[in-house]
Amino acid sequence: MVDYDTAVAAVQDPDADPILLAKIAYENPEFGANVAVNPRCYPGLKRWLAEFGDARARETLSQLGITADSIGGPVQNRPDIEREEAERSAVNSAAAAANAAAGAASSVADAAAKSSVSSAANAANSATHEFQSQREAQSPAAKEPVPTNPYGFTVQQALTTTDQMTIAQIAQYAPELRACIARNPNTYPALLDWLRQLGDPDIDAALASRR
Repeated sequence: MVDYDTAVAAVQDPDADPILLAKIAYENPEFGANVAVNPRCYPGLKRWLAEFGDARARETLSQLGITADSIGGPVQNRPDIEREEAERSAVNSAAAAANAAAGAASSVADAAAKSSVSSAANAANSATHEFQSQREAQSPAAKEPVPTNPYGFTVQQALTTTDQMTIAQIAQYAPELRACIARNPNTYPALLDWLRQLGDPDIDAALASRR
């Protein structure tokens, strides 16, 4: 358990380590409300506190517009919801515009133009497959680490879990799986920044594969 003085200092630090905040929230539930209002408290940790934190933490988050719809249900900041809706709308609009443009091009293109487009598409597909094959050959996945942690965390769990608390715990308690956490698309940005600072070649290669 995080000692009292360390917990007090961390929850008041605007640059606190998100992993430490998660550890405090999990092991020192009386600090849940303080963790919730820390600027380094990431959405996944807020969601966990909204569902499993003590009454004071849940009340604090409720005042911020963050609640648990149901046990295990999605909880998001209102600005996050609005941003996601705007992004979905933009994607749908772009898709509709692309379909309209494709239809217009098809209606005016002659047989020679279609043949040229088809050849170009085939060439592009071949190049894409070749690039993907080369990238897979260089991917860190070709050499998976062997779990040695005593907590039962696995490679598959580190690569695919969406639970932010679990991701933070793996990063802290299973260092041999940090390269897998670096490849997990659900790993939150603050933890990725922390992983970059470690200077580990395997982790750096895993981070590079995300781009």
